[in-house]
Parts: sequence; structure tokens; C-alpha cells
Amino acid sequence: MLSGIQLRDLFASRFDGFHFVTRRLSEIILGAMLVFLVQVSGYAAEKTKLTYTWEQGQHFAYRIDIIATLDDYTETLSGVEQYEVIKSDSDSISLRCTGSLNSTKKSKSKRLLIHPMRLHRHRSPFTGLTHNMMRSFEPHVLNMNRYGEIDTIKGSSSLPYLIGNLSEINLIPLSPENNTEWSESEKTSISIISSDRIPLTLRGTNVEKTMGAKQTTDYRITGQTAEDVSIEVKHSYRTIAMVDGSPEVELAGTGTIQFDKKQGGVKSLTMNYKLFRRSETSVHKIPITISSKQMTKAELLKYRADQKELQKKHQAEIKKRKEASKFEIPENIDVDLKNILQDLATTNVLKRKAALKKLSEANPTQESPEISKILIKVLKSGDIIVVADASKALVVWSTKEDVPALIELLSQVNILGSDAIMDSILKHQTSEGIIAVAKLLKEPLKSHNASKKLIAYGSRAEDAVLDQLDPSNLLTLVRVFSVLKEIGTEKSLNKIDEISRSTKNQNFKFHAAAAVKAIKAREGK
Repeated sequence: MLSGIQLRDLFASRFDGFHFVTRRLSEIILGAMLVFLVQVSGYAAEKTKLTYTWEQGQHFAYRIDIIATLDDYTETLSGVEQYEVIKSDSDSISLRCTGSLNSTKKSKSKRLLIHPMRLHRHRSPFTGLTHNMMRSFEPHVLNMNRYGEIDTIKGSSSLPYLIGNLSEINLIPLSPENNTEWSESEKTSISIISSDRIPLTLRGTNVEKTMGAKQTTDYRITGQTAEDVSIEVKHSYRTIAMVDGSPEVELAGTGTIQFDKKQGGVKSLTMNYKLFRRSETSVHKIPITISSKQMTKAELLKYRADQKELQKKHQAEIKKRKEASKFEIPENIDVDLKNILQDLATTNVLKRKAALKKLSEANPTQESPEISKILIKVLKSGDIIVVADASKALVVWSTKEDVPALIELLSQVNILGSDAIMDSILKHQTSEGIIAVAKLLKEPLKSHNASKKLIAYGSRAEDAVLDQLDPSNLLTLVRVFSVLKEIGTEKSLNKIDEISRSTKNQNFKFHAAAAVKAIKAREGK
């Protein structure tokens, strides 16, 4: 056992050792911190030269996704943007910009999403918001210097939500002084387009008001490797006009960019924005995310091959439409009708539409199967420009023998022509035709108009409508019962009672009770 002195000496020795180690460790940490601070301060002061090194003949492509989250639905804009370097020298680059984004909308509820164009336009707080008044549908050519500073733009690829042009998303300005922090700002404007009416191309845009605005973007290099540079971005786009201390309209956000030093261009970027529109009574906000990534050579080759295949299909459709305008004009018809068909046989859209209008307004004294077959051929071509006109003409010229072809067309034509095709089918009063129209009660986009046609047709459609009763499909159920309320008879009451006894579906029973009440009231029971 150790004595008190020995214990004291051992404790002192160990404490001294601990003190020595602690002091040594502190010195090491302090030295490391000094080295780190020297490195950081050296990095902050270091110049980083970034330029676009693209050269004539090169092609670059980016896959872009933009997601905007609105109150009722989410809109996704996705597609590919391509750059072709058509000219370059030591100071500047000329780019041909191509590409487009497809829009898809997903409702946040289970209800059918109706496109905003079909709603009251003034209800959206962001309706008519635009950052410029540039014309569309022009060749898009862009000239810039090696630092990404844009000199001239021919054409427009303007995007919604004040995001700017599609062609400029991946062309960020760089620092000519090679600084690690830089910014750009400009005075601009934001226009509010009147939502009282749909603007027409020939009439021009109806600007309600234009507000002065300022756009500022800050860039800061946050790190780099041998190949890439990481850049932090802060963006602000706001009106001068204020509401309760905040801009009336404001787009603000942050993001990161990966710049490829070897290639001399943006490799990828991610941005997170919030778009605000403020009034004295409310504040509306739309979160927006933008992601862009440069495609590899393999991805670009595959994309081009897919586009080439789509182009072939498009050319096949054009050929199909041209073939639809080629037909033999019957000899045994009067001169006026022959002249109309000659105009229909041209490729001139205006003449074709005028000819179809004349056919829809005609009052033939006898059936002409030759003309109805010509009209069916035109519709089968899929030419959306004349689908409404040709469908209306078929109401006048179709025959009972055409019903099978008309039923086939019913699934092919869009809502522009489906109404008239339904009229053509029901006009001939065939059981297969009534069934075909009743089946449209299950199609969300066509069910509303189909229900109106079946109600107008009357109780002769009752059997076909009853066949569509499906307790598991609420939307179809509502449409079917809306028709049966108007045309249902004792037969409907019996069928509804039969299903009510065998199902536990409360939605069915609720709507069934209302339908039964309406039928009995109409039938005087």
C-alpha cells in the first residue's frame, strides 16, 4: 500500500502529465486553426477565373424541371433545352436556342382538375402576371460574351411565374474581374394583364397596369474542386410599389450552381423560389423549384433518336391528313355541291373550313353516302383544325349505315367534335348508338355533354343508362343519376331498389334516394 507522500507524488505526476498533454493539444489545435484561417483568407482573396469556353459547332443540352405549387394543384413544366454554338471568337459566342417545356397539372384533391382556362380567369391572384412583352414564335438566337453577359436576343422563350426566358436559365453571368463574389441588377417592369377577356393575337395584349421593378442576383463561390466550382445564388425580383411595407409582387429565392471549369459551362443548378402577390386584404404565395442538369453525350444521342422518331410520326400524321383531302368527287351531284367538295379537297385550311361550314348548313333532300364517307375520312385523319366543322357537317350528311363508323369516331375525336358526333349517332336511333353514347358517362371529359344528349333523347335511352350504374365509381354515379332523374321510369325505380338491397355503399344510397324522389315526383307517384 502506498504512503500518503507516494500517493501525493503519483497524483502530482499524473496531473502534471495531463496538464502537459492538455497544453500540447491546445497548441496543436491553435496551430491548426491558424493554418485553416490562413487557407480560408487566402481562398477568399484568391481570384477564380471562370469563362464560357464553348466553341463553334458544339452542342449542349439540359434536362429541366420546374415545379410550381399552387393552392389547388401542382404544375410541372419539364423538357429539354438545347444550345448550338453557331459562331464563336475569342470574345463572344452566338447560340441557337431550341427546346420547350411540357406542362402537366396534378390536382391536390380527388376532384377532376379543370384547366384554369376553363375557370373564371380573374379568380387567380397570379392571372395576367408577366415580366415582359416580348413576342413569341421567333427564331431564338442569343449573343453573349465569354463571361455570359448577354448582348442581343432575337426571339423569346418566356416562362410563367416571372422566371424569365427558358434559354437563359443555364447561362449565368460570370465575373470579368474573376472575383469570388459578384452581382448583377437592373431596373425592369412587371405588367398585369387584364383577365376580363381572353387576349386575341390580332387585338394585342390588354395591359391593365405596368409597375416599375428591380431585379438583383448575387453570386458567391463557396467551394471548388479540380473540375467544378460551387456557386451560391440569391435572387430578388420585386416591384417598387409596396403593400404594408412589402413589394406588391415579389419573386425571391436561393440556389446552388455547379460550374464545369474544364468544359466552361453550367453543369447543374437547383433554385428554390417563392412568388408573392400582395394586396391590402391578402397575401398569395407560390413555392417554385427549378432543377437543371446537363445531359451526357449518351443521353443527348438517345433524346435526339427519340425526337427523330416523334418527327417521323408527326410527318406520318401530316401525310395522313393530306391523304384525307384526296378523294373522288361524285359525278351525280349538283354543281354547287361539287364546288364545295372541290374546296374541301384542297390543302388550304380556310377553304376547307368554309366548305365544311357550307355542308353543315345544307339541307339535302336525299341521303348521299358518298359525302358522309368523305366527312368520316376527314375526321379519321385527326386534323384538329377541322374536327369541329367536319363533325357538324356529319350531323347533316350521315346515314344509318354510318353508325358503326361514327361509334368508332366517338373514341377518337376530342371534345371539339364529340358533341356533334353524339348528335349524328342519336339521330339514327339505333340501340348500339345509344349504348355507345351512354358509355361516355364514364369518361370525365365527355360525361357532362353526354348526359345532356341522353336527357334530350328521352326515356328510350333508359336501358343503356341503367347499364352504367356502378356503385364504386362516384363520378359516374352522379352523372347516371342526373340523367335518370329526368328520363327514369318504373324500370329505373326497380333497378335502383335492386342495387340498393345488395350494396352497402352509402354514396350510392344517398344519390339513389334523391333520384328515386325525383323520378316519383315526375311520374306522379
